[in-house]
Amino acid sequence: MTTEDDALTMTEAPAPLIVRYNRTVHAWRLVAILALAGMCLIIPFAAEGPIEDSWRFAGALMAAALIWAVVTVFRLRDRSPQVLVDENGVYFREWLVGTIPWDNIQFIAHSSQVRRGIVASITRTRKKPYLLFKFAELPKVRPTAPIPLSWLQFVRAEFAIQEPILQQYGLDTPVNDILTSIQAHIAHWETQQPDIPAEEPEPDAQKVP
Repeated sequence: MTTEDDALTMTEAPAPLIVRYNRTVHAWRLVAILALAGMCLIIPFAAEGPIEDSWRFAGALMAAALIWAVVTVFRLRDRSPQVLVDENGVYFREWLVGTIPWDNIQFIAHSSQVRRGIVASITRTRKKPYLLFKFAELPKVRPTAPIPLSWLQFVRAEFAIQEPILQQYGLDTPVNDILTSIQAHIAHWETQQPDIPAEEPEPDAQKVP
């Protein structure tokens, strides 16, 4: 016999899952970047040729490393949700498309089940593990940065959304846990959908003698 408490539990949505940046991973990344920037100072003393060219080359590498380090510092301090799974759908910050509703998700595959071609493997590098999504309709990219940075955001997001994946690297939650939460929310969402009545078969046409 089903009690009122059991019925209420069946209609309640699972708890939302909030995923943030993994501070430990990004801290080690920052250390590696700063070490790389420091190693660039060796180039002018080890290189043969004009010293001015060596310093310019080393300076360019150090500038790129420092920009990367600044981005990593921002991620270390950023505690906003990067992934949110709730009764409304899936939100992944990098896609810049807002929340993907459940009815727009056709399927989700774990990287262990994905077989990619040689060309795709070269043009789109993917760090395992990850989740691969397929949408019924591609959502519209909505950049958040001001112009001209929004143009770069748009191009990057448009390229990513053609083969949308959710990588575990840099996040504080394994993709297996994210997939489990998604499956629980989809199961709950399906119970909330109205039953579609089966179509009645059309009556046979009367035969004319």
